[in-house]
Amino acid sequence: MRGKLKLSDLKVTVGDNVEFETINDKEAVIDSILPRVSYMKRPKVSNISQIIFVISPKMPNPNLLVLDKELIYAEFLKIKPIIVINKIDLSEKTVDEIYELYKSIGYEVFKTNCMTGEGIDKIKKLLKNNTSAFARTIWSAESLL
Repeated sequence: MRGKLKLSDLKVTVGDNVEFETINDKEAVIDSILPRVSYMKRPKVSNISQIIFVISPKMPNPNLLVLDKELIYAEFLKIKPIIVINKIDLSEKTVDEIYELYKSIGYEVFKTNCMTGEGIDKIKKLLKNNTSAFARTIWSAESLL
C-alpha cells in the first residue's frame, strides 16, 4: 500500500477492489481502494452480494439466537443471507425443524453433507455470478458489534 493509504482510516479488506501499480513481475503497490458496495465487520469482508451461514444440528450444537442476529445484521447491510445446514446425517429431526422454521419465514435454506457430497451441487449453483462469504454461526453475540 502507498504511504498515504497506510495513514488513512480506510484499510484494505478481503473483497476490496483496488487500483494498483505494477513494480515488477512479483510486486505491486496499491494506489487506491475503490468505493465499496457493501462492508461487513464480522467476518471482515467487502463487496459481497450474499453471505452463507453454515450451521450444524450438533457438534457444535446450533445457536439459533446467534444465527437470528447474523441474519438481521446481513439484512440491515442489504446482503442476501442464505442458511446451509451441514452434517444432516447427525440429527434428522433437528435438521428438519431448523429447515422448516427458517424456510417458513422466507429464507433460502439448504441441507448438505460435506462427507457424502449431498447438496453440494446446489451450493455451487448459488455461488455462480455472486461474490459470497461463508460464515459458521458459532460466534458469540458480541462479535456482531
